[in-house]
Amino acid sequence: MEVGIILASHGDFASGIKQTGDMIMGTQDKVEVCLLHPEDSPKQFKSRLEAVVAAFDKEDEILFLVDLWGGTPFNQANQLVQQHAGKMEIVSGLNVPMLIQAYSERFIPNNSVTKIATIISAEGKDGIRSSVNQNVLVNKEKITGGELMMDKKMSQLGILHVRLDERLIHGQVATLWLGNLGATRVMIVDDDIVNDPIAKASLQTAVPGGIKLSILKTETASLRLQLGLYQGQKVMVIAKEVQTIFDLIDSGVPIERFNL
Repeated sequence: MEVGIILASHGDFASGIKQTGDMIMGTQDKVEVCLLHPEDSPKQFKSRLEAVVAAFDKEDEILFLVDLWGGTPFNQANQLVQQHAGKMEIVSGLNVPMLIQAYSERFIPNNSVTKIATIISAEGKDGIRSSVNQNVLVNKEKITGGELMMDKKMSQLGILHVRLDERLIHGQVATLWLGNLGATRVMIVDDDIVNDPIAKASLQTAVPGGIKLSILKTETASLRLQLGLYQGQKVMVIAKEVQTIFDLIDSGVPIERFNL
């Protein structure tokens, strides 16, 4: 069983956001688009939506991500959800953070469509930000809530938080995330930076005082984490490539979720 994703919207919005997701995460399997055009009737759209659903395997669960609650794409998808309780879910307000999180959650073995829908609803809301009061976008209450969701297996290895960030350590990470999470170590996982003395020196300067820094190749990070060498610590793992996180997961590191 896998979780298939259908992006449904008025106009070409769903196609555009799928393209954005492909640019960030790479082309994903079992992701389809269903568009409502101005000339379409609800009945025509529903027929097209049913054809998209039929393209998935019978045992697959289906997650509908739609643009607007109460719009035609939502209404027609919701009829299918009501007919297949437990096997289909729907989330409205589709945005890029929500989509990327949905893709990420599917990599977790046995993750159900209901669980994914619950998690990405929160991620979609958190992804809506403004330049107004930007200095309080990351607050202690929000991080504490996320920390409570941390998988037990991660915490047993000392992994407090996993973040995908192409800038690695910058102002927001150094001044807000590390302090509010209570991290005691930052682990940068990157095969190239390990051999770049200038980049390593820059990262060492960026880490706040009192917090240790490890800069490791993917293979080394996986081995050291699984050997339990960081048990009892609070390690924030940061990678700039999503493939690095997937490689850690494939090698046996029990990463249940990561932040973008």
